[in-house]
Amino acid sequence: MGWDIFRVKKKKDEPDDDIQIAIKAIEKFAPKKYLQKREMYYYHYRQMSKYLKPLLALLIYVSDTAKKKENEEVFIQDLFIKLKDFYDVNDRLSIKEAIQDHSLKIKLRKLLKIFYDDTSLTGADIEGYLKQIPDN
Repeated sequence: MGWDIFRVKKKKDEPDDDIQIAIKAIEKFAPKKYLQKREMYYYHYRQMSKYLKPLLALLIYVSDTAKKKENEEVFIQDLFIKLKDFYDVNDRLSIKEAIQDHSLKIKLRKLLKIFYDDTSLTGADIEGYLKQIPDN
């Protein structure tokens, strides 16, 4: 019988960390066909310490589907800020600069697709929502 000394076995009664709890909540509603993309673009960042806090904030926000239904404009604005914080972990961009960043807007649309299977918002819709974010 061989012993694998490098494999760490999780105890059955050990609680999940906060990120794993958020991921489990998301995977209850998120489209299964995009699981690999969620893992590739978001979930794997939990292995890098400087991304833990903004990743957790983003995943917790994504997992709260009631906010998306309540007020789409506010939801998109807050989601964009969380996405900016995640991708701009060194906080180099102001909110005004982030709103002008085309790649962040593309990431927002991809996030909506892979977490909610939502492709209903046009670029103009998103632009309109983002213009309303106050620049602090």
